[in-house]
Amino acid sequence: MSQHDDATVLLDEDHNEVIRMFEQYKSAKDPARQKVLARQICQELLVHMQIEEEIFYPAYIKATGDRENLKDGLEEHQEARELIRKLEQAPVDARLMLELEDGILHHVNDEREKMFPKARKTQGMDLMALAQQLQARKMELMAGQDA
Repeated sequence: MSQHDDATVLLDEDHNEVIRMFEQYKSAKDPARQKVLARQICQELLVHMQIEEEIFYPAYIKATGDRENLKDGLEEHQEARELIRKLEQAPVDARLMLELEDGILHHVNDEREKMFPKARKTQGMDLMALAQQLQARKMELMAGQDA
């Protein structure tokens, strides 16, 4: 993360990383490699959703009052969590992975086109401070996964 990255840039970097991992999953022919990538994707998404819900979304709703985009984001997170639960049982299920990818791409598009621009324009959202909080919490959660 550079010093110029605000919270929306940081979250979008997470989006781009997961999209790259979906591409790697689709091009992997080895089921063992697919299983590893599926686990990594699910892990990244769970951490990303958690930091959004703990830090970004509360700051967003407080500053913007935009309940509609927040509600959509939370519903999309719930749908992703349900698919992730299914994938934990069958990590090499191409249909489930495609369904998860489609849902995530839709969610990313919504955030990029609706939520992030609104966050950038809204007074009272310190996106630089939020980025630091998001990064610190993400590192904490990722460290907990390695234990």
